[in-house]
Amino acid sequence: MSLIKNRISFVTILFMALALYGCTGGNSVSDNTAKVDASVIENMAMPVDTGGIEVTEEMLDAGIFNPGDTGRLASVMARAASGEDITIAYIGGSITNGDSANPKETKCYAYLTTEWWKETFPGANINYVNAGIGATDSYIGVHRAKRDVLAYKPDLVVVEFSVNDTRNHNKETYESLLRMLLNSDSQPAVISLIITTEQGYDYASDHIQSAFNYKVPIISYKAEIEKGYEQKVISWDDIGSSDGVHPSNGGHTVIANLLTTFYSGVLKDINNTEYTEEYVMADAKTKCRYENADIIFADEMDITENDGFVYENVWANLSDTNGWVCTDGGSITFKATGKSLGIIYQKTTDGMSGIYDVYVDGEYCMQIDGDFKNGWGNCVDYVILGNYDESSEHTVSVMLNANSENKKMTICAVCVAE
Repeated sequence: MSLIKNRISFVTILFMALALYGCTGGNSVSDNTAKVDASVIENMAMPVDTGGIEVTEEMLDAGIFNPGDTGRLASVMARAASGEDITIAYIGGSITNGDSANPKETKCYAYLTTEWWKETFPGANINYVNAGIGATDSYIGVHRAKRDVLAYKPDLVVVEFSVNDTRNHNKETYESLLRMLLNSDSQPAVISLIITTEQGYDYASDHIQSAFNYKVPIISYKAEIEKGYEQKVISWDDIGSSDGVHPSNGGHTVIANLLTTFYSGVLKDINNTEYTEEYVMADAKTKCRYENADIIFADEMDITENDGFVYENVWANLSDTNGWVCTDGGSITFKATGKSLGIIYQKTTDGMSGIYDVYVDGEYCMQIDGDFKNGWGNCVDYVILGNYDESSEHTVSVMLNANSENKKMTICAVCVAE
């Protein structure tokens, strides 16, 4: 798709979303105390420096795609200004993890953005949680969010899955993730961050509809750089890596600059904005069957039968890197309870992984293929085994397909949702 066509499509989506969900103005905060000392505003840090990459006002206006309801964000800022502990978490794919940034630990947009918070609120203890995991979409994201994000009781969560979401169910998993975060005990502010690739590939259309519905601020790096292309002030070479997907160090600074420009605007106006109402959760637009999702790692699985699988540490880009591994063919059976079931397994490029059949409650369900020969690298993948009307216990068996030439298989985790 050409960039011109993609820009037109993106603008069309904006008007469709506004028509569907109405204006998202108005700000809410539960305690009505989102006020800060004027000195905090006067001394706030400048937005992250882009290192010479030109960013125009028009680009920033496009990138702050929809400010949404900033009540929770203002409350976080007020608490940071008063010296409270604040936890900022980021959940997404490899871009959030910092792939192609060098060094990624300190040059990724998440780290750079958090540094703005530390400089702006030096009296606060700002905790940083980067839960970006490469090659994972919002299905895996919503299942691991409780352990990788909510366990830290975040005050602010930035959500980035617009490049990795590619499957039909991702609209539901992304919306489920937003609802899970917004409804969680710490009541965090949530930001929907829209990223794109060199060719303009992303899942922005469904993501912005979900974010509009919940008045979640939408910060669109996609819209910003498309405006930059239109104005002929930037090119992909300025901001992206040679793979056409991941931002380079330059791209990460532009993303961080956009986020911190948005934060700066909220802080600048915080004392002149009324925050008077409780946040009210909108009705779901999808079934949101994954709103109460969780991940069961290998050491927690309820194994009832095992022939040939060994529990060991494996390569897996998850927060728990243990798995059940079979190298010479075999079978494993386990029990899991929920209204939804899925399996996360490993795909490898070594040509050794095979095809396994999956049975649920004694009936054939589907196959999983661990072979990713000639692929870009080892990764985890998943299948959804079923969604059910009621939460109940199910028996799942995974066994080597009789016709599979290769025999290796690694089961990393089980996904459940109540």
